[in-house]
Amino acid sequence: MRPVLAFFAFASFACAQDIILPDGKAKTLIQNTCTECHGLDVVVSASMSPEEWKTTVDEMVKRGATLSKDEKETVLEYLTVYFAADKININTATAEQLKSGLQLTDAEAEAVVTARKAAKIKDLEALKKIEGLDAKKLEARKSLLAF
Repeated sequence: MRPVLAFFAFASFACAQDIILPDGKAKTLIQNTCTECHGLDVVVSASMSPEEWKTTVDEMVKRGATLSKDEKETVLEYLTVYFAADKININTATAEQLKSGLQLTDAEAEAVVTARKAAKIKDLEALKKIEGLDAKKLEARKSLLAF
């Protein structure tokens, strides 16, 4: 290996080793499995919804990460607890935050803003009742919602 490449490989490895994951059931499993292909910096810098973490872990398993079904569930639980995307408060988020965070259309985001002016939206069921919103889209993203 060329000296420059060796330096960068070592530097990358050293940086990955400086990252300390939060204590949890899957900590050692993630340290051993995920670092076979990338550093822990990739894990700690990600902020995803539970659905996005599931998709990502499924993709990593397809690419060769060796996790049993039980280990996969343990990893998913850990990742969604410690590295979950921030929740979006339906009653305080701007229309732009609703659009980007929940992948709502302009019209859907404005419908939420208009509805909450009349009354605070208390839960997912109340949100689903707003005319013009796709209930399936909301259900798929319910883990990102706060009221």
